[in-house]
Amino acid sequence: MRASLASISACVRAASIHRARRVGVRVCSTAHRPTSRATASDDEPAASSSPAADRVSSGEGARSWERFYRTHVGKGADPSAKPIRAFKDRHYLRREFAELMPQSIRDDPKAHTPPLDPSSLPPPDVDSPDHKVVLELGCGVGNSAFPMMRANPDMFVHACDCSETAVANLVASPEFDPRRCDAFVADLAAGDSPLAAKVGDGTCDAVTGVFFFSALDFRTFGTVAAECERVLKPGGAVLFRDYCLDDVKNNGGIDLPGETTEFEPGRRIEDGTYVRPDGTLAVFLDEARVEGVFRKVGLEGECWRVTHEVVNRKLDVRITRSFVQGRFEKKAAA
Repeated sequence: MRASLASISACVRAASIHRARRVGVRVCSTAHRPTSRATASDDEPAASSSPAADRVSSGEGARSWERFYRTHVGKGADPSAKPIRAFKDRHYLRREFAELMPQSIRDDPKAHTPPLDPSSLPPPDVDSPDHKVVLELGCGVGNSAFPMMRANPDMFVHACDCSETAVANLVASPEFDPRRCDAFVADLAAGDSPLAAKVGDGTCDAVTGVFFFSALDFRTFGTVAAECERVLKPGGAVLFRDYCLDDVKNNGGIDLPGETTEFEPGRRIEDGTYVRPDGTLAVFLDEARVEGVFRKVGLEGECWRVTHEVVNRKLDVRITRSFVQGRFEKKAAA
């Protein structure tokens, strides 16, 4: 039983767990704005109180993510030889980041979008109303960038990641097209404007980060938020989804008859902050603190909570996961 429970540690418990009566696995999504744990007096995030968190985020974090991707490639293997499948493609972004999509996708976000074929596609039409310039933070091997570009062929993506192996794998994809994607290595924990040489001021319609900000301590989060404000056009927005403070993986385990299974993602170094066994950082985000980070650099918006219910047939349990999602806009100058 313990081995089986460990195998689903990425999708277990949050608000409620009860016996499932359905056959198969069903995932449902709902979104609502919750009451945050942070109060008005502490929604302005201070620098991380944990030297360990600062160390993991700045320097060691980049090396840990490189080790993560190298592990998935295999010792001594060519990172461009075959796709790295550490994460699934995030097709749901066609729905969640709808403002970046053409009208046809907004009308039917589940419509099939074929893989990109650079040899048969024209370059993005910069005069099209669907043309968007996007900065994707923590692009990995393209699990967010490629689904977005498939859905909007007139999109151009600046894709950056701290792992050379991940970026090499992205560029080696048969879908990669330098006319619609510039992929490069950058450690966003290094310096005050780590992207200044690659992305100009006020040039992006959106900055996207999918499970990215949770890899940063709050000090680095503030630096990256300022960089988001710098690159956004007036009216442009940061769009993100990430781990929520009240998610199951930040709240221990579940009790089943005869078993107690822990789901914490690694070694806890402070409340809501963990170092995984591979050395990467996992921060579970509080909505009010996130809003405070972006508000401090001049971006206005809000967070909301998204829940996913997973029914696991094998264990006959129903589980709820909680994530935080947000949109923060750069207002036009008065």
